[in-house]
Amino acid sequence: MRKNIMFLLIMFISIGMLSGCWNYRDIDNTRLVAGMALDYDEKKNEYITTIEIINPASEKEAKMSGELYESRGKLPFDGVRDIIMKTGRKLYWAHAKTIIISQTIAEKKIISLLDYIYRDAEFREDMRLIVSKEKTASEILEKYGEESIYPIRGFYLDDVVESEESIGKYHSGQAWKFIKDLYAEGISPTLPAIKSISTAGRIHPYIGGLAVFKGEKMVGWLDEFETQGFLWVIDEIKGGLVIVTSTMKEKSDLVTLEILKNKTKIKPIYKEDQIIMKIDAETDVMIGEIGGTQDFIDKEGRAILKKDAEQQIKEQIEKVVKRVQKDYGSDIFKFSTSIKKEMPQVWRKIKPNWDQVFKDLKINVNVVVNIRGSALKSKPIKVAK
Repeated sequence: MRKNIMFLLIMFISIGMLSGCWNYRDIDNTRLVAGMALDYDEKKNEYITTIEIINPASEKEAKMSGELYESRGKLPFDGVRDIIMKTGRKLYWAHAKTIIISQTIAEKKIISLLDYIYRDAEFREDMRLIVSKEKTASEILEKYGEESIYPIRGFYLDDVVESEESIGKYHSGQAWKFIKDLYAEGISPTLPAIKSISTAGRIHPYIGGLAVFKGEKMVGWLDEFETQGFLWVIDEIKGGLVIVTSTMKEKSDLVTLEILKNKTKIKPIYKEDQIIMKIDAETDVMIGEIGGTQDFIDKEGRAILKKDAEQQIKEQIEKVVKRVQKDYGSDIFKFSTSIKKEMPQVWRKIKPNWDQVFKDLKINVNVVVNIRGSALKSKPIKVAK
């Protein structure tokens, strides 16, 4: 009998404690945030915060919409709190997906933002950070012209970033990953770049390329072609297209290859007091398009196309590594991590002078391309004469 009473008592206590949501918030008392843009006014020494608030669908309107609010503050937190005075309600960040930062913030003031995100319990650590190539970050949100198709700007940007595996022109930058790279020895992070473009009279955001950092400061940009080469090096090329100029019988045609999968291995080799980074990439592709009538699908044509594709990807990798070494001196490829793992004694020796060692580092690139198919067609289109 005593056991039964004790069981019922525990059950009733559990029901009382576990029912409902511990951090429940009444939607009538909060405003849901979809995203934020952050700029900096150097003359007034103020952060300019632009936040997109989600307006829930009403009985008349079937779709939700986004509304922009702007405020200023000496620090990002100050600016965010000021928006509460304008909305009349507390902001709820659990649904926020993206933060767009200006080039000025990326170059000089990003630590304040990172500290705010990392310290505040309401922020998601997987929020996407994107650097604006426009004069300000806010204009990416303000000039957005796709409300009829995709009304919430922040959610639209998050969906685009989520598609990176099938595009291969940028590399997503989540807040926690960025902070982790800042803590790591020798390496530097990157963030995707964004700009506004006009299509059929509508302005919409376009994500492509990367912002390169050295430590906590942005030092330059990589274009989309360079970014693809970067993704090959760090083994993050999951998809996308490669347009190869292939020559057969003294005639050149463009051939589009679709990337199916890739595996890149980096191994440091220490020889005669010199480190060589050996980069081996093996990529499976499919012929997606032939811009001519030459047969690159049969055995002879495929062998030529394979060789040309391997050479192009090899040069693409070599160029982006040399560019970053020369112009930025920033180890975004995580070469130092490979050296530390494979050769801890060598790393301890070169660590104090890593910046200079990185700039002079030699690379040995080997690329293997496997052509796995040609979609639905086994022959190119022929034109009758």
